[in-house]
Amino acid sequence: MQQEPGSITHWLSKLQAGQSEAAEPIWIRYQAKLVSIATQQLAENPDRSVDGEDLVQSSFGNVCLAVQNGKYPDIDNREDLWGLLYIATVNRVREHYRELRALKRSQISSTQAIDPSILADLQTPFAEAQMADLLEYLLSRLDSEDPSHLLRQIALLYLDDHSASSIAKILRKRKTSVLLSLRLIRSIWQEYQDS
Repeated sequence: MQQEPGSITHWLSKLQAGQSEAAEPIWIRYQAKLVSIATQQLAENPDRSVDGEDLVQSSFGNVCLAVQNGKYPDIDNREDLWGLLYIATVNRVREHYRELRALKRSQISSTQAIDPSILADLQTPFAEAQMADLLEYLLSRLDSEDPSHLLRQIALLYLDDHSASSIAKILRKRKTSVLLSLRLIRSIWQEYQDS
């Protein structure tokens, strides 16, 4: 049976053959349904900087890379692909909620452990100078990873309490790109903390 050139099965076989441009027609076909599913599941989402489309883009990209790399050789039709995309989207939403709960737990435990005398020590000129030096060192770590200084700009805006959406508007970038950059920044700074 010959496949129609516009069929999802046709584009799936091209994606499995390593042709990344085949992801676009698949995205066009399934984006609205996937975003609708993610948006419904994010009804209780307290983090308004992340929406259904952000999570769908992330999960869709991961699925496409996995398909290209041969991780799902048994997927050979639109139903299988839809099932995979659906599960990946639902799992990405669940992962988002787990990340929020973990962040909330860490914030609660860190605020409970603060001794008021430590806060008083942080208000000295010496402590302020140390904090400024530490911040500059962390920003220089970002500069070594990104000579364009975009990571530095994003980090400074984020530290100044701007949301990912706000940063995206200021820098004229996609919110997804800003969110990925924030993850990279956390990862780079975590390496410093762990060393």
